[in-house]
Amino acid sequence: MQHYQPPKKILCIHDLSGLGRCSLSVILPVLSAMGHQVVCLPTAVLSTHTGGFGQPSRMENDTYGFAALDHYAQIGVTFDCIFSGYLETPAQAQLVQKAYSFWPDAYKIVDPAMGDGGKLYNSLSGEIVSAMAQLAHQADLILPNLTEAHLLLGLDQSEQTDWTREAAQNLADQLMEICPSAVVTGFPMGKYVGCAGAGAEQFVQRKLLLPRNYPGTGDLFAAVVTGLLLHGNALSAAADAAAAFVSECILNTDPEADPRFGVWFEPQLKKLIFQA
Repeated sequence: MQHYQPPKKILCIHDLSGLGRCSLSVILPVLSAMGHQVVCLPTAVLSTHTGGFGQPSRMENDTYGFAALDHYAQIGVTFDCIFSGYLETPAQAQLVQKAYSFWPDAYKIVDPAMGDGGKLYNSLSGEIVSAMAQLAHQADLILPNLTEAHLLLGLDQSEQTDWTREAAQNLADQLMEICPSAVVTGFPMGKYVGCAGAGAEQFVQRKLLLPRNYPGTGDLFAAVVTGLLLHGNALSAAADAAAAFVSECILNTDPEADPRFGVWFEPQLKKLIFQA
């Protein structure tokens, strides 16, 4: 007889974009479908994401985040995992560090969402790179894309254009100077896109490159990896399944639909539902 396992409690420290299928708006339903309890701690609330809708309306209140953590600690809440993502300021990185100090035994996952396409996001300053690197040093797992891996390592992405399996593995391995485990996504490998893992597991995986780009797919990938790891899956298996899920979401999105609204992941959630 299979015994019921209580859901893992995950503190998710990310922004919340009301429109655009990214950050907490995809992380919450994905991890919930996977059988986990999500505790959302928004670093900022935005009317839309920042990728093509113009200047979003913002509500930022760092005071709330620190007060929320104090409240959780006061009432004796514990977390199995602390999962952080997009942070706009070093002050928001301090929010994550405070969570680490309250729950040192939690599994710490950092998605250092701060750039793509070879450059830092326009909404961020260079100060966030060092703040993310500090978090990465305290994390158990980091999930950068190719640009973010270069930023964390202080490397120039333009110096490497031919990504073989060996080159991808080498870059991932360099991140072990920062964090015990890492998965780097977004390696261009001809007609494939690859991801590489380093740490307890070393691997390079390739998936067919789909000719459509959408915001929020990195958040989907990171959420599925997190959910599967907390169910006891190996990192390589979690990364492979997460990449497959994102690919399926892209394939099931109408190619004529406005890409700013993200992938149609909602009909695919049933494939993630965890049976206790």
